[in-house]
Amino acid sequence: MDLLKATRRVVIKSWLKHVCENTVLLWGLQGFFEVRLKCIDTAMLENLKCGSLVLIKGSLVGENEICVDEFRVLHEPVVEEELCRSGLPSDPVEYTLKYYEYVKHPQILKAIYVYSYLLNYARSFLNKHGFLELPPPIIGYSSDPGLRGARKVQIGMYNGFFELQSSLIMYKQLYASVLDKIFYVARNVRIEPPENAYTGRHLVEFTQIDVEIASVSSSKALNLAEKTLYSAVRSVINELQDLFDYNEIDRLEKEITKPPYPRLTYNDALHELSKMGVYVKHGEELPFKAEALIADKYGSPVWITGFPVTARGFYYIENPEHPGYNEDYNLLLPSGHGEVIDGGCREYRYENLSRKIAEIHREPLEKYSWFLNLALKGLIRPTCGWGLGLERLVKYLLNLKHIAYTTPHPRLPGIIGP
Repeated sequence: MDLLKATRRVVIKSWLKHVCENTVLLWGLQGFFEVRLKCIDTAMLENLKCGSLVLIKGSLVGENEICVDEFRVLHEPVVEEELCRSGLPSDPVEYTLKYYEYVKHPQILKAIYVYSYLLNYARSFLNKHGFLELPPPIIGYSSDPGLRGARKVQIGMYNGFFELQSSLIMYKQLYASVLDKIFYVARNVRIEPPENAYTGRHLVEFTQIDVEIASVSSSKALNLAEKTLYSAVRSVINELQDLFDYNEIDRLEKEITKPPYPRLTYNDALHELSKMGVYVKHGEELPFKAEALIADKYGSPVWITGFPVTARGFYYIENPEHPGYNEDYNLLLPSGHGEVIDGGCREYRYENLSRKIAEIHREPLEKYSWFLNLALKGLIRPTCGWGLGLERLVKYLLNLKHIAYTTPHPRLPGIIGP
């Protein structure tokens, strides 16, 4: 619905709000546009309820003026929509509770469109690189216990208790051991603390592009991750440029340069932060403020590698050259957006898996017996992989302050809408 194109003929399918006389507000994916409709009975416009879906055919006769040849009402609501009475709520909690009232807002339409495009692009990119997509499981005996402050969802059914998947890490290791190169488009569920509702980056339910590769080095897995990110962003810039203004595209082109991206070890990051006056206790995760400072210093994506063993899940393998540290990596985005990719190489040896589940997570080994038995039989191969948070990437691309506005169905910590 771009009314500024040079062509004199226009065909517009849009939602409409009557402003006055022959002036109307049209809106859709590309934003709000105020136009004057000529060659049409204004009484027809005055009687239309706000939020009506219309089809307009005609000719441009002046700046944002259309002489209408054909005007059809495709759908008219019984009552005016909420969007006609108020704008998009700036409070993400208020928005989450009534997100369904605002699905026609251009900002939400744009986010949904970018989300869908990225999803399709990631699938195509990985397929071209020889990866096989598998359908993600929803429930199982156990899920990832290494959730950094979040909890898993347990449900009772068939006289037993099962868990919704908070990540697919064990399934990734299993099928990469068999098929070499696999990926899932996973819908993960985690009970985040309610106070995380306003962090701007936490959802209870989110989408992750989960990739796993057998018999590959940590460096090669990391290279694939940054290549995937770069090519996805470039494709968005090239194919969806009509959805972005010049300043938005300029920011993306300056920040998402061609990889490789800077790499800092965890210890290097702590040293950099201390010079900025931010002190993180060794062995702890980097808080969001620290992530943002590191990425903003470089003005580009930046990797943090080699986190302490005690700070991460049982499935990361310890780096033999640096005892006490994992072979793992997180990619941070600039402009205050933080982590978007989390990954590493996986522990596959039975003794180490059993010990780390008991020591780090203090969970009964019986919950993970199916996976541990595979490892005991030597059926789990060495693998490396990563997960890319789709909503976090949309948040970055659109430079949104809160992740609630990136997804068709937002579920915030402590706030679950319909």
